[in-house]
Amino acid sequence: MSTWDRILRQATLANQLTLLRLVAVPFIGLALLTGHNGVALGIFIAAAITDRLDGMAARRLGQQTALGRFLDPAADKAMMLVVYVILAMPNAPRPFPDFWLAVHIPAWLTLLVVARDVVIVVVALGLWLAYGMHRFLPSMLGKWTTGAELVTAGLFLLANVWPKIPMALLDLAVWTMLVLVFVSGIDYLLRIRRHIEHLVEEKSE
Repeated sequence: MSTWDRILRQATLANQLTLLRLVAVPFIGLALLTGHNGVALGIFIAAAITDRLDGMAARRLGQQTALGRFLDPAADKAMMLVVYVILAMPNAPRPFPDFWLAVHIPAWLTLLVVARDVVIVVVALGLWLAYGMHRFLPSMLGKWTTGAELVTAGLFLLANVWPKIPMALLDLAVWTMLVLVFVSGIDYLLRIRRHIEHLVEEKSE
């Protein structure tokens, strides 16, 4: 099989939707930083829809690929990183005088979300280098946490376009995220420990 044929095999509908979401990430950031919060919200919603559609396409059309398994979480993490960092920034920094938000995500929550993703990436890299483990299926808690990250970011974006969003709802989203980040983080580390113990046992046999 030629290189071109291998590339075409990876160019499935699911992967194209994922790439579209990845391309949208810098445009969300640029729209926020230039004060176009409504545009940022629209692009974010469109990107969130592609997140749902690419999973459906991969499952129903049998389009699961190695590239898709890498790109899908990468696109999610890139979008969350950009949105959470920008939503935690102070208003009107010198390089972006038009950046202004009525409601900011707490900086400590952004730090926790980013730290969690960094830990997951570092641990995954370590498992690959040490044990050759290249695939680690996400837990249900991990999926809930990713979903909560998406909803929380969407609520804060919406609150900066439509000021009638109750602060109590935003507070609930923040504290729910705090609980899920810690619980899913502990669950992830415990699952990693069990996998390592299993791999060590297999090698010792």
